[in-house]
Amino acid sequence: MSLLILSILFIATASQEIAVQNFRVGILAKDQEATNEHLKTIPAFSKSSELFSASDAGQRLYISFNLLNKADNSKFSGAQQVFLHFAQESGEDAVLVANPQASGEYLYDATLRVASKQFNNLAGKFKGSLIIGGNTIKTPINWYFADFQLALPTIPIITPKSQQINYSQLPEIQHEFRQPEKRPSAVISDFFTLVVLTPLLFLVGAWLKIGINFGNAPASIWVPIFHAGLAGIVGLFFVFWLQLDMFETLKYLAILGFVTFVAGNRVLRQLAAASKSKSE
Repeated sequence: MSLLILSILFIATASQEIAVQNFRVGILAKDQEATNEHLKTIPAFSKSSELFSASDAGQRLYISFNLLNKADNSKFSGAQQVFLHFAQESGEDAVLVANPQASGEYLYDATLRVASKQFNNLAGKFKGSLIIGGNTIKTPINWYFADFQLALPTIPIITPKSQQINYSQLPEIQHEFRQPEKRPSAVISDFFTLVVLTPLLFLVGAWLKIGINFGNAPASIWVPIFHAGLAGIVGLFFVFWLQLDMFETLKYLAILGFVTFVAGNRVLRQLAAASKSKSE
């Protein structure tokens, strides 16, 4: 018994007849109010003789209507598919969704710039139809209500670079290497070379004037090591001037300086011991 009652209720629910009321269409300016003065009301299931034309991307396509239950003229909200279908003679088409509002009205209101994405970059003359369906509607609606001439802005289709195929010759890539820094003239270089060598020339000149007393040097292995260390330090400074950097020079100088310091200390101790033995 209960199954029979449910079946009867289901059949009754799925057999509702609906009607379209207050179907209004218009092309409005961007900030224009949707009033009856600016919209055309089309009687249900008739075709408008007016061609709705829009040529500015800022204009709005406005369509609104109500759905009523024919049994009691109450507002009907059980439609599951409420579409606006725009078709061209070429077979290309676009489908827009009419959204229900809190007042029970169905509405589509968008500028042509926004609508162009839903029209898939189509433009020209369209046949506008209203499509309504649902599992509670006995007779679905497919109503051709008006013609439209829409100059929708086209959106260029961008092909990803990975999908682009180019068989033409590519331009040659010209590599520009770093230009060498400007160097001073030979006269300036030679002058500063002499300035750098002046202390060494002064030292050699002083040695020649004062004289070097090799006879007073003690007979020890530390003497040649000490002098070799001094010569190595001078040579290290010369190599540093040519190619080494500061950190490499300090590393080598630490080794040569330590050896020279130890050897010089030993030589001075031996000279002091020899001088003390002579005085006694």
